[in-house]
Amino acid sequence: MPKLSRRAAGLMVLATPALAARARAQTWAPSQPIRVIIPFTPGGTMDTVVRPVQQILQQDLGQPVIIEHRPGAATVIGTQEVMRAAPDGHTMIMIANSFAANITLRPSMPYNSLRDFAPLVMATVVPHVLVVHPSVARDFPAFLAAGRRAGANLAFGSYGIGTSNHLGGEQFRELTGIGATHVPYNGAPQAYTDLIGGRLQFMFANLPDVIQPAQAGQMRPIAISAERRVKELPDVPTMAELGFPLVLSDSWFGLITRADVPAAARTRLETAWLAALNRPEVKGRLEELGFTVLAKPGTEFGAEIRRYTDTYAQVIRANNIRVE
Repeated sequence: MPKLSRRAAGLMVLATPALAARARAQTWAPSQPIRVIIPFTPGGTMDTVVRPVQQILQQDLGQPVIIEHRPGAATVIGTQEVMRAAPDGHTMIMIANSFAANITLRPSMPYNSLRDFAPLVMATVVPHVLVVHPSVARDFPAFLAAGRRAGANLAFGSYGIGTSNHLGGEQFRELTGIGATHVPYNGAPQAYTDLIGGRLQFMFANLPDVIQPAQAGQMRPIAISAERRVKELPDVPTMAELGFPLVLSDSWFGLITRADVPAAARTRLETAWLAALNRPEVKGRLEELGFTVLAKPGTEFGAEIRRYTDTYAQVIRANNIRVE
């Protein structure tokens, strides 16, 4: 038998992990419908992420993919449903930033979020844009100057206590040293109304929500919490460009399942999701709706969950944030 060259042997070694992962993914196949639990009422953002992927997953996995809404108790009801399901790979749940925040906000949850669940895929993210009322400032340096003046106490809104834009706003206040007070709302519409009306001075808002009012001059985007500038707002700099790379404010969505689901099943589900999210028609559709498609595998998603958990824990404790 001829000897392999060093280069060929090296290539074989490099290829082995990828081939092994593919082989593991092919050793498991679902034997019944796949349930995707959404811990919110129908018609929300999570539905928007899952719907374009649903049919492709069904074709790939050979079983129906059923979207099941289990809202309530700040996502605890839906998450408990996954814990009650058999650990056989047929049930998963879509989570968002609240999963990481709840670890500190709700320490008495009936499960251990980091121990009892395994991340599958980080699907998408919606960047948050720092928007101000036009009377406050024309740009980011002027906004910082206004917030740092002696006696300054700007009002910033959020979608509710403990939401990702609330925690992002609190962290931003700490990092920049501006004087600001949080005003929570029950969702986005009234917060946007009060920002446009001048009753709020600034807030972190989902990218798709600010395009039209910014074009109409009703609110002014001055920074974006994203890795790079976005095509929708090409002139708006990132927080890193402005000197605040640690600001963490966005809305992400991903899939997890029970930690005791067999590795072969987790790998197969991860592979199917990644393939579907990277399909040009799916990626294009989600990007049209304002999402950035991440398609990060489970290991990377797990690291992101820990990063958000640690950041949120610091913000929550430093500001003594509590929920009912």
